[in-house]
Amino acid sequence: MNTRLASFLLAAAALAACSKSSSKSGPVVATVGNESITADEMRQRLNETSPFLRARYNTVERKKEFLENLVRNELLAQEAVRQGFDKSPAVKEQMKRAMIQELIKHQLDEKLTGADIPDEEMKKFYEAHIDDFVKAERARIFHIFLPAKDAKEKAEQKKKAVALLKDIDAREKKGEVSAFQNAATKESKDAASAAIGGDLRFLSKDELTKGYNAELANAAFDLKNPGDKGGPVETPTGIELVKMQVKTVAMNRSFEESKESIRQRMARERRSRDYDEWMKKLRESTKVSINDSELEKVQVEPAAAPSGMPGAQPMAGHPVPAPVQKPPPTATSKIGGN
Repeated sequence: MNTRLASFLLAAAALAACSKSSSKSGPVVATVGNESITADEMRQRLNETSPFLRARYNTVERKKEFLENLVRNELLAQEAVRQGFDKSPAVKEQMKRAMIQELIKHQLDEKLTGADIPDEEMKKFYEAHIDDFVKAERARIFHIFLPAKDAKEKAEQKKKAVALLKDIDAREKKGEVSAFQNAATKESKDAASAAIGGDLRFLSKDELTKGYNAELANAAFDLKNPGDKGGPVETPTGIELVKMQVKTVAMNRSFEESKESIRQRMARERRSRDYDEWMKKLRESTKVSINDSELEKVQVEPAAAPSGMPGAQPMAGHPVPAPVQKPPPTATSKIGGN
């Protein structure tokens, strides 16, 4: 029996085992042995298919074709039960996973839409996280600062800045992408940024004004495109050259514009909290023990290296287990419960 068929039969056995314990009602479209297939069950299976496939089952002949698939599944499921597959560990494991999915869906996911979250709570969330919805325009700017105390020094530094800018342009045309940054490292007298190529990181216009001066901020935000350069710019402390790396667009989303995204975010965060609290209660009410000595013996085989690659195994399917790093020896630990 190939793996694909075996997996199908195991799933079919699990389906049969579950169907015996479930009550069915409504019109019956087919009977298979002692089991019935109802109209509601068929409708549910049809709705699980894609709209494109579902559209083809619009005649009696097509519906019979779909029903025949359900009949075959039921026949296989009943045969799997007769052969005892419903008692196999693999089927039991699949049933356990299905039960967990249904439990989580019932316990947590029904409130995932957040429809029950009142506007007042969402408004408080919006106000507490206003920076996520209202953001000023920001830019990453490089600059070269040449200090000057008086008009004479500023005139001299302005000449130097003009020459620097001309040299930078020429070097960029030759392919030196970081010509401005290299010049900043060598010539800028701003100790905080010179070592990193004059990089001022991402700042809003207001932040740049407060950190440096309005003249530098105005010149920087007058630049429109990445790579644009400006200056020489005269400031109270000297002369500046500026280059824009990138600019982010300002965002100003009102509460009404943000309401649905807030609802979804709050619902996800609530689900995560509810899950953690739920698991904590379950663990506290159930005795759980970890056998460290047996856990240490569990060997984990690494994935086989691709053929032809260094470290590939000579025989496919037989990788050498990687050595397991031994944790510090501890006594068997008990977690939760009494």
